[in-house]
Amino acid sequence: MTPPDFVAYEQPLNERMRLLLRVEFVLRTLHDSLGGDQIWHHRATVARLLDLADLLTRSDLRLEVIKELERLAGILTSMQRAPEVDRGRLQNVLDQLDEEVDRLHNVPLPFAQSLLESDMITQLRKRHNLALGNCDFDQPAYRYWLARPAAQREQDLNAWAEPFSSLGSATALILTLIRQSAGSAVESAQLGFYQRSLDAGQSHQLLRILLPLGSPYYPEVSAGRHRFSIRFVRYCDRGKPLPADEDVEFRLMCCSL
Repeated sequence: MTPPDFVAYEQPLNERMRLLLRVEFVLRTLHDSLGGDQIWHHRATVARLLDLADLLTRSDLRLEVIKELERLAGILTSMQRAPEVDRGRLQNVLDQLDEEVDRLHNVPLPFAQSLLESDMITQLRKRHNLALGNCDFDQPAYRYWLARPAAQREQDLNAWAEPFSSLGSATALILTLIRQSAGSAVESAQLGFYQRSLDAGQSHQLLRILLPLGSPYYPEVSAGRHRFSIRFVRYCDRGKPLPADEDVEFRLMCCSL
């Protein structure tokens, strides 16, 4: 996916891709904290579950993921007769897409009901986006829950997180296919600026900009339906970032599927 000596910066090109990248990010951090048994691990896990609950109220995550799985399956099915396609490998991917669709269709509804119907979670959600809004004195029920034995807390957390396992595996498959849909091309940003038009005949999903580890620059991307631009700036520990004053070589992937 990403060479070990490079850093990948990603820019979604539509709302569904933006949603899927957010889901991937939250589920990765949820997985990291869910494995711990300390109170601060469990606080971090609850915070990520609150993020997921917030996403659930903004869109039907399950339905959006199913739609994307079916979209990809339709595109890949149309490729089966192409002579250059490895049909065995393609069929394997199609089987994986079908399995993920079936798993999501079999998830009990309403989705993540135990999480959304928890009164403690409901109270935490009300203050989740406030700075330090869920301190102990603001949330006595949460303070009580945190004082319970770790095994009981873990049981609750696993029950709340379990519905998202199928969502996570489906999202991972989608993003893997999209990220692998393009090769990387070496490009040069003159004096740190690069601009390019997008092919209107393709369904562009994601931009990936790869820079070597140790590069003093990072990209700021502005993207629309028809074109995108990249401006490279130098990271500064203090003060504002500085625009690059030299040509910057990078690898670009325009992922379309």
